Amino acid sequence: MSWFFWLFTLRPCSAPSLLFLGLVGRRLGLRVGLQVVETVSCSRLGTPSNQGLFQDGDVVIGGLFNVHSKPPATNNDFTQLPDFKRCTSLENLPLQYIYAMVFALEEINHSTTLLPGVKLGYYIHDSCGVALWAMQAALSLVGGDSANCNSTDPLGYSSGYEEGIGEKKGVQPVPLIIGGSSSEEAKILSRSLGPLSVPLMSYTASCPCLSDRRQYPHFFRTMPSDIYQAWAIAQLAIRYNWTYVGAVVVNNDYGLVAIKLFQEETQEAGVCVEFIETLQRENIMSDARRAALTIQASTAKVILIFTWYTDVRELFLQLSKINVTDKQFVASEAWSTSADLLKDPVTSVVARGVLGVAIRSRVIPGFEYFIRSLKPSRRPDDTFLREFWEKVFSCNPGATPLSKYASSLPSQADRLLQKASQPPCSGTESLEGVQNHFTDTSQLRVTYNVYLAVYAAAHALHTLLCPVRDSSPGNNSPTCSSPKSIKSIEGEMFYFQDDNTPAKYDLINWQNTPEGSLKLVVIGRVPFTVSVVH
Repeated sequence: MSWFFWLFTLRPCSAPSLLFLGLVGRRLGLRVGLQVVETVSCSRLGTPSNQGLFQDGDVVIGGLFNVHSKPPATNNDFTQLPDFKRCTSLENLPLQYIYAMVFALEEINHSTTLLPGVKLGYYIHDSCGVALWAMQAALSLVGGDSANCNSTDPLGYSSGYEEGIGEKKGVQPVPLIIGGSSSEEAKILSRSLGPLSVPLMSYTASCPCLSDRRQYPHFFRTMPSDIYQAWAIAQLAIRYNWTYVGAVVVNNDYGLVAIKLFQEETQEAGVCVEFIETLQRENIMSDARRAALTIQASTAKVILIFTWYTDVRELFLQLSKINVTDKQFVASEAWSTSADLLKDPVTSVVARGVLGVAIRSRVIPGFEYFIRSLKPSRRPDDTFLREFWEKVFSCNPGATPLSKYASSLPSQADRLLQKASQPPCSGTESLEGVQNHFTDTSQLRVTYNVYLAVYAAAHALHTLLCPVRDSSPGNNSPTCSSPKSIKSIEGEMFYFQDDNTPAKYDLINWQNTPEGSLKLVVIGRVPFTVSVVH
């Protein structure tokens, strides 16, 4: 299997994207080579949003995450303003993404070389996985909480950093947002925030369409484009001489573009795609049943699957019902590392030996200790953590002061009803012995993307706020030194390549354990250079 272990090489690093710097500079009202401040006259309709997790700072960075998976029904009859009730069903893994952002910002605030003397804050919202919620939260973030949203001086700062950071006026508008949890959501947000010159940096959006700078000039990402994923899977097919393959894809850009790219890459190698079945979330049971019957009737032994893990779970269930157990499945990054699938007994019958690609996994030093040290008593205004505590320990962590920045999770009345059935916490509860998706830091993939996004934003801000101060002779001030590249952890150099992140994937294999369950094993790594994908 030596072919799988591709050398992990690093290209010489360029400076942070000039376009990214210019956009952030415009939001900050700073000069980067030329004056880029524009005047936009506007006023707020309705009341400011008070939803989210807030920490003040000289510069506040916005965050959007799908913390809950079940949004409420909304009244869309257009006769009244929509009532954004709270979402339910707290998700552990997106909650980990939030604290990766918080952890990275706290690291940067303690750094003596990156943005010294500048405190970064955050304003994090729950988008519930719904584009309407994401839009409402994003516009709230870029508008601040004042009645006037004119952006001549967006953050209440002076136009030059030399004069010092000015006083914050209420909750200041954010200069950029880390969010866009899907390609569809990222497209909607980018088109909406574009006229406001607000950069959006996504940690999971992978559609190649988002690389179109004409349509999405303000979009950046730490997630590789699907072009690279399709190429990597195509190389597997060519390497193993797979003549006939089948494909099951989600019926949107993620699946349809991926299989099209795969076909283009393998056409000259003689790989034939025998069938393509599409899955639609709204009709998943009937679509999965139809796809399972097609797989059963097909002569293809290798089945490519480009869709979400929830769709794959239904597909495997339908395959188990008709006793299809002789196929080799190839997984896209959307389901290749799903712990839920690995633990599902149906999966172990249908899908042993899965091969696939996964977003590369990295270690974030100190992050596990940070996660396991979290306590509601130390973060009294953190309603995300309070809800997680109630979920894990089934106890009431105690009253918290009502905060102007309190989350939209349960209302105070809802919490009182919920807590009436829960005993008070003893105060000795700890995450030290808790094992779940939130505390598991062994496979940091999307979490690491979030971490990188924060550092990318910080380095861009550093270059803007400290452009030339240390360049004059005899100036030994440690307060500014513009980095030429973004250095992350373990010596890896991060930079934007055509305003996308360089692609790095793990090659994975699902293997049996002595207990009869499945485990994820990394069998190789795939780095890319510009010349890899034509």
